Amino acid sequence: MFKVSIILACYNVEAFIDDAFQSIIKQTALAHIEVIPVNDGSTDGTWEIIQRYQERFPENFFPINFEHGSGGPGRPRNAGLDVARGEYVIFMDPDDRIYEDGYSLLLKKIEQHGSDVVIATRYGVKEKQGPESKVWIDWLAEQPYVNQNSYTVKLDLLSQRPVILKTIYRRSLIEEHKLRFLEGVSSSEDEIFDMKFLLLAERITKINDVVYLYTVERTGSITSKIRLKVYEDLEPIFAGLDDSLSVYFSDAIVAYRVAGLLRTFYLPKLLLLDPDQTDEALELTRKACEAFGFDRLMLTASPVDRRIIELLRDRNYSQLMLFFMDHRSRGLARRNRSQANKLKVLESRFVKAGIKAGETLKLGRRIVRERAWGKVRATRTPNGLGDAPNGYWVFMDRQDKASDNSEALYRYVRENRIHDKLAFVIAADSPDYYRLKREGFNVVAYNTLAHWRLLFNCEHFFASHVDNVIITPWATFGGQTGKPRYKLNFLQHGIIRSDLSGWLGTKNYHTFCTSARQEYESILNNVQYRLGPEQLKLTGLARHDLLKARSGDYILVAPTWRSFLTKATEQEFRESDFFKNWQDLIHDERMHSALASAGLHLKLMLHPSISQFAGCFTESDYVRILNYRDVVSFADLLSGAQLMVTDYSTISFDVLYLRRPVVYYSFPESQTHSTNNEADLQLYAQLGDLAYRHDAVVDAVLAAADRGFSVSAEKVGEIDRFFAFNDDQQNRKRIIEAVLGEAGQ
Repeated sequence: MFKVSIILACYNVEAFIDDAFQSIIKQTALAHIEVIPVNDGSTDGTWEIIQRYQERFPENFFPINFEHGSGGPGRPRNAGLDVARGEYVIFMDPDDRIYEDGYSLLLKKIEQHGSDVVIATRYGVKEKQGPESKVWIDWLAEQPYVNQNSYTVKLDLLSQRPVILKTIYRRSLIEEHKLRFLEGVSSSEDEIFDMKFLLLAERITKINDVVYLYTVERTGSITSKIRLKVYEDLEPIFAGLDDSLSVYFSDAIVAYRVAGLLRTFYLPKLLLLDPDQTDEALELTRKACEAFGFDRLMLTASPVDRRIIELLRDRNYSQLMLFFMDHRSRGLARRNRSQANKLKVLESRFVKAGIKAGETLKLGRRIVRERAWGKVRATRTPNGLGDAPNGYWVFMDRQDKASDNSEALYRYVRENRIHDKLAFVIAADSPDYYRLKREGFNVVAYNTLAHWRLLFNCEHFFASHVDNVIITPWATFGGQTGKPRYKLNFLQHGIIRSDLSGWLGTKNYHTFCTSARQEYESILNNVQYRLGPEQLKLTGLARHDLLKARSGDYILVAPTWRSFLTKATEQEFRESDFFKNWQDLIHDERMHSALASAGLHLKLMLHPSISQFAGCFTESDYVRILNYRDVVSFADLLSGAQLMVTDYSTISFDVLYLRRPVVYYSFPESQTHSTNNEADLQLYAQLGDLAYRHDAVVDAVLAAADRGFSVSAEKVGEIDRFFAFNDDQQNRKRIIEAVLGEAGQ
C-alpha cells in the first residue's frame, strides 16, 4: 500500500509538467508514493507526456484522463481523491516543482508526529528558474509547533492562508468528513478545502522547512490571464467559504476573511481584466456580496474592508477603485519591505561579528556613559541572560512612572499573599521608585543588568504597556539573547476603542485583559490580533478596584498625545492645532465663570509623550498645569475630578467608570495620528458628550455644571451596559484567576 498519493490537476501544461514529474521521481520516498496526474481536457501535449511517465514508472504513475475540460482544478482533484490509496495526500500544481527532497520530508514529519496535517513553506520563483531567483517566501511561523489544536493556532492559519501545495493531509480525515473541492470554479476552491480540513483537524503541525517552488505568474495561468468567469464564480465561492469557516468561527471572522479575499485577490485582478468587462465584473462582485449579505460583511473588523463594502453596496464604483488603488499602493510598499526582510533573515547563515561603524561608535559612548560592559557581555554571548527559572512575578507600568494597573495588581497579590516572590520595576531616578520602596515594595531599578536577568528568567511578567523597551529592554544593545522564559500578561493601560492590532498583534501573550464586552468582541473578531479565548480574558482593569468617587474641587483636562509632536521644537508645538485649541479652551471666559460659580478650578495634564511642553500653557487663578511625573496617584486624581475634557484619552473610561461626565473635543487637525485615526466617535457620543467646536465644548461643560456635574440617567444606562463589571471591586481577583487558569472568559 502506498503511503502518499500526490494528485495533480493538469490542463495545458506541456511546457512545465516534465519538470514537475522530474522533481517527484527524485524524491527519496518515491517507492512509497503514487502519482495521480489528472488530465482535464488538455488541448496541447500534456496527456502524451503523462502517458510517457506512466510507461516509465508503471508502479508509481496512475493517470486519469478527461476528454473535455471542467474549467477549474476542482473536478480533477476530486477524481484523484476518489481513487487515491495513500494514507496521506498531497496536492501539487503541474507548473511547479518540489524543492529538493521536500515531499519526502513532509511524509517523514507526519509519520514522526502522528499529525493530521503538516504545513511547510515555499519559495515563489520566476518561471523555469530555481531557488536562487526567489521573489518571496511565504509563511514562516515565529515558533514551529507540533500537533496543536487551539483557537489561536487556527486563527493564525486563517490569517496566513497556508496553501495546499506545501501541505500533507491525513486521507482518513478527508474521507471521514466527505471533503471535496468545489467544482466548476476557477479560483479559491483550494482555500475552501484547506480551511475546512484545518478547522476540523485536531493535530496540526507547522514546520518552517521550504518544500516547494511555486512558479510566479506563469504565461497562460489563471493569475496572469483573468477572465470574467472569475467573477461569475464569486457567489458559490463566498458560499463555500461561509460553509468552510462557519464550522469553527463567528460571523465576524467569516466576514473578515471574505471581505479580505475580495480586497487582496478579486479587486486587484480587475486590473488584469479587459477594460470593457470591468463594470460587469463589479456588478457580479456586488451580486455575490449581496447574496452573502452586506450586513454580515460589515461585521469585519477591518475599517478598510468596511469602506470597500460600503462603496460596492452603493455602486459607487469610481470612488471604490480610487480608494482601493490608494490603499493597494501603500500596502504593496509595506509588503515589499516585509518580503525583503524575510529573505534577509532566511539567507543569513551566520551571526555577524560586529556592528556597523556608526552604530558601534554610538553604542560605545552609551557603554561608557552607563558603565554597561556587563550588559554587552550578557547580550552578546549565548544565553548571556539565561539562568535557572527564578520563580518571580515581575510587575511594571512605565519606565519612569507607576500608579497604573501593575502597581494596583502588585498590591493585591502582596496583600492577599498569593505569591511570595514579587518584584516591581521602575527607573531609579523616578519619584515613584522611592515611594514604593518606602511602602515595602521589592523595587528593582529599570534597565540594570539585575533587572534584565530577573525579567528574563521570571515566571510571570505583568505589564500595563508592551513596548519593546518594556518587554525586551535588552534588545537596545542589539544582542542575541534568545527567548525569555516569562509568560506575558498584558494588563492594559486603558480600554481599546480603535484598531491597534498592527502594534499589539505582534506580541505573544499568556493573558490579554479587557474590560468591556464590546472591546473583547472587537479584539476576538480581528484576525490581526492573533488572540483567542485562551489568552483573551474579560476581567476589568486592575486600577479600577482603587477608584472611589470623592468631591474634588476641579475638573480635569487631559488630551492625549500626537506622534508628530513628540520630537517637535517648542516653536513647532506652539504653532500646532493641538496647542492652539487646548490653550484657547482652558482660558475660555465662559468656562472660568462657570467654574467660579461652582467653586472649582481646572487642572491640565498632558500625556507623558508630550509632557515636555507643559510649560507652554499658561496658568491663571482658574488654571493649574500638572506635571505628569509629579502625579503621585492617578486613582486619586481621577476620583476627585468632577468632570473630564479630553480628545481621545483612554483614561476617560476611568472617569466614566465613576459615573462622572466626560466631554470629548474632536477639533479638526491638519495632521492625523493613530489616536484619532478610526477612533470610535459614536462610542464617545454614546457614553459622553462629543463636540467638534470650541463653543460646543464649553456649552457641554456648562450643561454639566447646571446638573451639578452628574451624568444623565440615559448616559448612566449606556455606561452600565458598556462596562462588563460595574464597580464590584473584583477586577484584580479575575485577572489572577485568568492568569492561573482558574477562570473562563
